[in-house]
Amino acid sequence: DHAPPPRAQDPDAAYGGGRYRQVTLGAQGRFEYAQQHNYQRRQYPERKQYQNRGPKLNRKAVDFYQTIIRHLNKRTYQRDDRDRPMMLPTAQYKGEFEPVFEYTNPAQAFCTRYVHTSINKQRAPVNCCTWTPEGRRLITASQNGELTLWNGKEFNFEHLEPAHDYPIRAMTWSYDDMWMVTSDDSGTLKYWQSSMTNVKEFKGHTEPIRDLSFAPTSKKFASCSDDRMIHVWDFAECKKEQTLKGHGWDVKTIDWHPTKGLIASGSKDNTVKLWDPRSAAKELCTLHGHNNIINTL
Repeated sequence: DHAPPPRAQDPDAAYGGGRYRQVTLGAQGRFEYAQQHNYQRRQYPERKQYQNRGPKLNRKAVDFYQTIIRHLNKRTYQRDDRDRPMMLPTAQYKGEFEPVFEYTNPAQAFCTRYVHTSINKQRAPVNCCTWTPEGRRLITASQNGELTLWNGKEFNFEHLEPAHDYPIRAMTWSYDDMWMVTSDDSGTLKYWQSSMTNVKEFKGHTEPIRDLSFAPTSKKFASCSDDRMIHVWDFAECKKEQTLKGHGWDVKTIDWHPTKGLIASGSKDNTVKLWDPRSAAKELCTLHGHNNIINTL
């Protein structure tokens, strides 16, 4: 057995040998270090450091400067938020992100971090929820007919109100933030003050009421039900003014235009219809574009 030839003295041995060259000389240094490593591996394959140790792990690198470079390229022609495209929740949009400090509009935000889970004392499915007008509390409506008030900051339980005898299906606030209307599976409508005090109750439909929507003036509101009908109500007198008929199946959702006298409704018959709330005549138009149930507008 002959001994391997003596290794030449590396002039950079005092600084870590080839690794020092790799760091200081950049790409060229890494190339020279790889050549030296491969040569020694072919000459002395019995050495442990040159034996196969399994598959090589390719670790993903994170480029923290990509968004900065994109920002520097785009700022030459972008004035402000007016020229910045809206954020999209798609994988393809990852390449268009800019630095965090460029997104100053709170509307351009995605929920990316889990915050809290709140559980009621009596567990039941939650059918709908809405924030109070001041935004400090959250109201949830459950399958057992209860309204639960939650603290919007600490996410803890505050108040439980046995509101309906049947599952609550819809709830909405008036535009003046003074009243809340709720509905249930028995077709009952109830008025609530901001203090969660029930002031009025009456029968609105014969089937479950699926959705509610207020007019811009808060003096009227509309309700839709599984009985295929849409009712327009006078809020103060609790009086039905119009009944809109035209859907061939359950009406699942309804929305009153925020500035105009126009109502849109979606049904289980896969159609969207537009209505004039001042007239009980036929719908203004019917939109056909879905192949399944329309649950919300």
